Amino acid sequence: MLIRIKPRDFQRMALFAAFALVVLGARLGVAVRDPVATAKVTPLVRVATQEPAIGVVVEVFQADPDAVEQCLSVLVDNGLGATWFCSATFAESQEELINRIIEAGYEFGLSGSDDRAMDRLSYEEIEVNLSRARDALMKISEPMPFFYPPSGRFSTDLINAAFEQGFYAVQGSVDCKSLKGNPEKAAQKLGDSLKPGDILVIRVTKKGIVPKPEYIQALANYVQGRGFSMVTLSSLIRGMR
Repeated sequence: MLIRIKPRDFQRMALFAAFALVVLGARLGVAVRDPVATAKVTPLVRVATQEPAIGVVVEVFQADPDAVEQCLSVLVDNGLGATWFCSATFAESQEELINRIIEAGYEFGLSGSDDRAMDRLSYEEIEVNLSRARDALMKISEPMPFFYPPSGRFSTDLINAAFEQGFYAVQGSVDCKSLKGNPEKAAQKLGDSLKPGDILVIRVTKKGIVPKPEYIQALANYVQGRGFSMVTLSSLIRGMR
């Protein structure tokens, strides 16, 4: 029997295979929180890359669809790539919006079945939660092999269960909620601290976009002026050395 693998599916499998080798101790350049414990699965904080690129994560958490639309517009207008994470509940109710985000060139990773924290769930509850989340996204598009839990709260069981289902936990290295005050000055301060392979976290919540659009725009202008691109996690991984 001939099995046909779609290009996107092949890319997903290749990316996860790289992560699996990292867990087994191979030196593929992924920097994790505890590099000594090579047999332990730990969240992806940043990537050692040869490219002047910075990854962007967008967490959709208890968000209004209008705020998600606004975030999409900000990213598109500023030429930013990003990997999005939303709950199964949001994906099920906003399929058209999810499709528009994907059609704009973005990708989705796995989050929870809803916006409740998962770090205190039992292993069995986590497995059910992740399965529902994946099924919801699969009806729209194959998710990439990244996992970001609701509110960014991890547990060992949560990280391991996600890995066993083919998803590598992402923590990120820079929380953009630190952008405050004058947008240009805040963007310069944060931008000067960024290094290739860093992963920025942007949130879309019931209060809107965190940070606000003017901060994202100012940061994009400053970082791009330094010669950096802001990209999806998949693009960031391709530049690993």
